[in-house]
Amino acid sequence: MELRGGFPLMGGVLALCLLCGPAAAEAIPAPPPFDFAQYTQAGFLADRDVLTAGFAAAEPGPSRAVARLNLAEFYLAHVMLPEGRSVLGDEMPDGLIPAEQARWRAIAAGFDIMEGVGVPSGTLLPNADWANWQDYHLWAALNAITQGDAEELEGNLAGAADRLPAYPPVFVEACLPALLEGAIAVKQWALAERLSRDFDNYPELKAQPVYSFLIGRVAEQSHHPEKAYAAYREAAKGRDRYAQRARLALVDLGLAKGALTTDQGLSMLAEANLAWRGDRFDLQALEQRAHLGEKSGRDVEALIAYGEILTRFPDRPQARTAAEAADRLLKAFYAKGAAGKTSLTAFTAGHQRLEPYYEARADFQAYAEQFADRLLELGATTQASSEYRKIREALSVQRKDNPEAVSQDRMAYLALREAEALARGGQFARAAKVLEASERPADAQELNQFNALQARVLAEAGKTDAALDTKVTAQSIDHLRLQAQLHWKKGDWSAATRSYRALWKTASGDFSETDAVQLLLAAYRSGDLTTARSVAEVFPRLAGREDLNKLVASLLAEPAKLTPLMDAAARDRLRNAGDAIEMVGAEAKRAGG
Repeated sequence: MELRGGFPLMGGVLALCLLCGPAAAEAIPAPPPFDFAQYTQAGFLADRDVLTAGFAAAEPGPSRAVARLNLAEFYLAHVMLPEGRSVLGDEMPDGLIPAEQARWRAIAAGFDIMEGVGVPSGTLLPNADWANWQDYHLWAALNAITQGDAEELEGNLAGAADRLPAYPPVFVEACLPALLEGAIAVKQWALAERLSRDFDNYPELKAQPVYSFLIGRVAEQSHHPEKAYAAYREAAKGRDRYAQRARLALVDLGLAKGALTTDQGLSMLAEANLAWRGDRFDLQALEQRAHLGEKSGRDVEALIAYGEILTRFPDRPQARTAAEAADRLLKAFYAKGAAGKTSLTAFTAGHQRLEPYYEARADFQAYAEQFADRLLELGATTQASSEYRKIREALSVQRKDNPEAVSQDRMAYLALREAEALARGGQFARAAKVLEASERPADAQELNQFNALQARVLAEAGKTDAALDTKVTAQSIDHLRLQAQLHWKKGDWSAATRSYRALWKTASGDFSETDAVQLLLAAYRSGDLTTARSVAEVFPRLAGREDLNKLVASLLAEPAKLTPLMDAAARDRLRNAGDAIEMVGAEAKRAGG
């Protein structure tokens, strides 16, 4: 725990207070001193049996209420809180005389104290008469610890140390560490030394991490960092919350003194989170990791720590702060990765580490898409397609829970991106299957884009007819060329001629040598010599082969009117023209047109 106002105190300290409910209007005498020392571990069973029998045999009324108090006090002395609380109950019984009323208040307050409730300073005592109560200083000091009231703690620590030996060992063991750390917090060194010596009477307690941890605190506060470090390392070997606190102290001290690097500190904090989980010191280690990660520019480490807080402590106030910080860091991390300011190796490793923590967030798939886009941009097509598929699967789950959460166009777009990645990697059959199984975009422009890609992958997958049947309304240059090539592949020379002519008309500046050769051949084979001659006329500009172009032009020149006697020669001439055009096509393809 921590004293309010910045005084650090032990975790697991039993929180102490003295009053349950508001003070009574009438003066109530102080209760008799707690006689807890009469209850020993050796006599536990016998004492319990006697007190339980007395409670069961008591007549209803004041005598039964007193028997209830006796049994509850017994459990309080042994720090058996649930048992004692159930016996005492939450309401003061009727019929008690003022002295017993005060006793009930003190015992009930004792349970609140040991359970960690505490009361605000100033409400500790019902009236001034309690100031002479023999147990006042002990309970007041312990309550001050819970309230972070350094002034009240300082004023009562010495009296608490004096009264503590009157309590049974099990109770002393529960309170001694709290009082020692309280003395350290308010720098009462003489009293701290006295309380530390009291640990000699409790060898089992002294062997626990709490003792080494507190010795480390003393050494650190008195400016002996080497001794503090050694004590913390000894305490950190344990398995309780004081061992965890020692681990956190080791990191703080090591970083402050330059004994640890940032990476070593992050590693030690990660180990601390594995060694101790579930309470505020686990949470504190996560907060330290996040802060150290951010401070050192290790955003992924910080995000993992914030992710752990959001996953394991969603109801704590710190979760809201963690969520806000995670929003900021996620945006920055993926923006840098998408812009190429992070190496692909680091971007990939970071994304893979963050995904388990954040994939359930509604906005994370947008970040994952930035990662997939970067993979595709750099040519990692297989990995990119896998990422797009994972995004689609995650969004599909969201749609099942809330159909309005993700649009049809969004799902279709991601299928398009997955198929595009597969196609770029030459996996056309897989790309075709993705598109065939996908929903179609509702938006007309996106549908046209979707169909254009589907036509391309179907063509590359060898499904020529299916590719030609795919409806593409706003035809791009690439799609016009694809259609022409598919008609050519089928040997539909008329359709190929029409498609290549449409391409030539639409994109004359983008009409390649290969396009020209294919159009020339298709036109010749379909008998469209007019088109063939038109191509031949501009072929020198496209091919840059003057010799071949002259040959093509001469072969395609409109012959003079033939006589029947010249028919055989004409047929030979046409065959020669076809051979020449085939040669031109082969030359153009070898030239890479």
